[in-house]
Amino acid sequence: MISGLTFDYAHARVAARLAQRPDERLWAQLRSSRSVPALLEAVRASSAASTVSGVPVAGDADAIELAFRQQMRTRIVEVAGWSPSTWRPAVLHARHLVDLPAVLHLLADEPPPRWTAADPVLSPYALPTPAQRRAALADGPLAALVAAAEQSTEARHPVEPIARAMRRLRAGGTLHRLLAAWEAEWRRLWPPLDDEQRSALGGLAELVRAHLLRFPSVPVDEATGARQALGTRLATAVRRSACQPAALFAYLALFAVDLERLRGEFLLRARPVGGSA
Repeated sequence: MISGLTFDYAHARVAARLAQRPDERLWAQLRSSRSVPALLEAVRASSAASTVSGVPVAGDADAIELAFRQQMRTRIVEVAGWSPSTWRPAVLHARHLVDLPAVLHLLADEPPPRWTAADPVLSPYALPTPAQRRAALADGPLAALVAAAEQSTEARHPVEPIARAMRRLRAGGTLHRLLAAWEAEWRRLWPPLDDEQRSALGGLAELVRAHLLRFPSVPVDEATGARQALGTRLATAVRRSACQPAALFAYLALFAVDLERLRGEFLLRARPVGGSA
């Protein structure tokens, strides 16, 4: 990472990346594609080619999921490299958002899913027993989030084990608590900022929070429209917050929305986990 970078530099790089987003012509082409190789051919021939780096032609759903998780992590590290040094810890903290759903699996009593052992970030925690997994998590970069989730659960249910609470609340409550813990740590990592910067970041957080809380109740046939509406508002936030820290996080959220949509197209056509190539 280069020292002495400014938000002007970061925003110029973000603007260049925005020009590489999938357009409606590409989305239409992807909807009509019938296989993973056809999807890859279409994306690789477009300006969005980098988004499918690492996606295997003959991979199963787990392998494709891993490729998209890695793609998101890579983009976050890239944006951190463009950022002023004082903001890099807050930007890099966004990597943990990718892993919050996996934390629910790792803290449960059941054995962790097979895909956690294949993920280079999650594999150190894919241990045989819940006690081993919790100890490993408590010793790693996710420790603050796990501790906050446990404290939150204990405050509500003093005698209820965390794993049992997570099974009971897996429909969404615990994940939202983990997101709240992530946000609290993210805010703690902010360097000193002025009122305008703070307001823009707070507005962005509220936009994403409202979407996440509302999305589970959105009818299936309206889900694509809800994501597109969020993407439009995030793109607007990038432009309105030019040369501010909020622009970097709005861009990462927008990239995540695009990646989620791409992931959906690929998983619809992926071979089942454990199926023959």
